[in-house]
Amino acid sequence: MCRRRFFPDSDAVGQTIRAGNYIVSVIGVLESSSQSTFGSTDNAILMPLSTLQLLGGQQLTKNGDHVVSSIGVEITDTKYVTTVTNDITTLLLERHQILDASNADFSVTSVEALLSSLTSVTNQLTLLLGAIAAISLLVGGIGVMNIMLVSVLERTREIGIRKALGAKESDIWAQFLIEAAFLTFTGGVIGVILGWGGAYIINRLGTYATVVTPDIIILAVSVSVGIGLFFGFYPAWNASRLEPIKALRSE
Repeated sequence: MCRRRFFPDSDAVGQTIRAGNYIVSVIGVLESSSQSTFGSTDNAILMPLSTLQLLGGQQLTKNGDHVVSSIGVEITDTKYVTTVTNDITTLLLERHQILDASNADFSVTSVEALLSSLTSVTNQLTLLLGAIAAISLLVGGIGVMNIMLVSVLERTREIGIRKALGAKESDIWAQFLIEAAFLTFTGGVIGVILGWGGAYIINRLGTYATVVTPDIIILAVSVSVGIGLFFGFYPAWNASRLEPIKALRSE
């Protein structure tokens, strides 16, 4: 993200940018993670700690040491996360001369804890979006059913003529069911086109990295057709049960 923002048409390595009152050189570019999750480096610029302290004009302690706001620690195996977290907490309590851990002037957080919190939030958002999607599908399905019922009512005479000419109930039922499926298929295709267009625009703006894969398109269209078949079943069945004589008498 940063590379495309500052150097959209050239290689960033070897280029210079202004950071405050200083000119700094780009010595490398990290590979894009194509994610917007916590800890992504797509929107970050990394530099040596000493350089950052110089640029930021960081305040000093009474002993003349730089104030450190955070420390990152990497472990070799995730099974040591709890042990390392406890050891770091104990060490900092000793260094800060704090006897009661509840009075600690620092916090130690592991990536697992952050991922757990993010997962919890993501699950809640997924449930919320799923509920909204379910309500939308229900409303859309009811709309499709109403449209098909009106279509059956307006074409009652046509149905009567077809049945008088020898059309079976299964033929009438299949006709209206296919129409309902085609109606929702068309809506699904239009929705996919609009969704792909929105994702393309967001991706071009560089706010988030978006990906539209064939399996998502197939799933979306399949769900649309499934909704049409489900909610179109009753209107199609109702049309197939019409009696030819009564249907021919209708205006």
